[in-house]
Amino acid sequence: MKRTFFLAVVIMMMLLGNLSAQEWQLVWSDEFEGDSLDETKWSYMIGDGSDYGIPGWGNDERQYYREENVSIRDSMLVITAKQELFGGKSYTSARIRTIDKGDWKYCRLEFRAKMPIGQGLWSAIWMLSTDNGYGGWAASGELDILENLGSEPNKIHGTLHYGGQWPDNTNKGSSYTLDSGDFHNEFHDFALEWEEGKIRWYVDDQLYQTQSSGWWSSGGAFPAPFNRRFHLLINLAVGGNWPGPPDNSTEFPQELVVDYIRVYQKFATGIEQESLLVPGAFRLDQNFPNPFHPGTSITFSTPKPEHVTLDVFDATGRLVQKLVDAEHQPGIYQVEFDGTPFPSGLYTYRLTAGDFQETKQMLLMID
Repeated sequence: MKRTFFLAVVIMMMLLGNLSAQEWQLVWSDEFEGDSLDETKWSYMIGDGSDYGIPGWGNDERQYYREENVSIRDSMLVITAKQELFGGKSYTSARIRTIDKGDWKYCRLEFRAKMPIGQGLWSAIWMLSTDNGYGGWAASGELDILENLGSEPNKIHGTLHYGGQWPDNTNKGSSYTLDSGDFHNEFHDFALEWEEGKIRWYVDDQLYQTQSSGWWSSGGAFPAPFNRRFHLLINLAVGGNWPGPPDNSTEFPQELVVDYIRVYQKFATGIEQESLLVPGAFRLDQNFPNPFHPGTSITFSTPKPEHVTLDVFDATGRLVQKLVDAEHQPGIYQVEFDGTPFPSGLYTYRLTAGDFQETKQMLLMID
């Protein structure tokens, strides 16, 4: 039935001729297969925040983050908070991020997760600006996709942080409370859609919040700061200014469990009347425009289902952005590269799909 439907769509598109649309396409995912965290996609953040210039992680948190508190179990990510002495703290937990391995400007992000429970536990799946182009926190923005306090197991929060640099920052957002059940004993589906000037939050496919105005940045005009690339973070904190410390009712260990994470971006797709929907070979096209400032489009083709990566490197060979890292069905795809955060110069982009690999160069020219 699926094959018949697919062929019908192909025929209809060829009859209609020149078509164009905006579609969400998978560009990055982690299904948490294997026996350890995929460090090509994630980096660990270790310690009490002091090494990052934010002791207590900026919130008077009580935990020390360790690599050992991250595990992959039954194809799921598990972050475990423990009551144990380490690094001068009474608790340990973990915090991971995708910076310079998964960075996106506008996307749909989906995940399935289950929260810990207990006073003083604070789960977060959120995003920060990769380049801080508008200044220090929160002038460059923070996008909280999901926050949950273990003392409120049936309630989650979605929040934007913006404005000036601390302490001239501000925030706004909303919360969602389940009619029955909780986020601890059952898995739930979460999604965020972030487009230019509009951000939407979902729980179990139900839209519960839309933000489309009112945010601002001291470093730029609306829709700043939410118009540059951001990366993803996941952490489980213990204590902090918002949840308060654990008490005698809090049981340890506690776990934040994530089944999968998938990131989609919208691309313009089209097909000419004479063209075939399924290409005859793998191909990487020259970007257009080239030279470019600040953005350019890269088109690639895949003739069969394949895991595709598209990476951008600077003149020294350093990976500066991973544009694609996901399974792709046969088709022709177009990806946008935003050169705003980067200096002028020659860049290389490389497509890898199975045994196929092709590399091309492009020139970024900043005024």
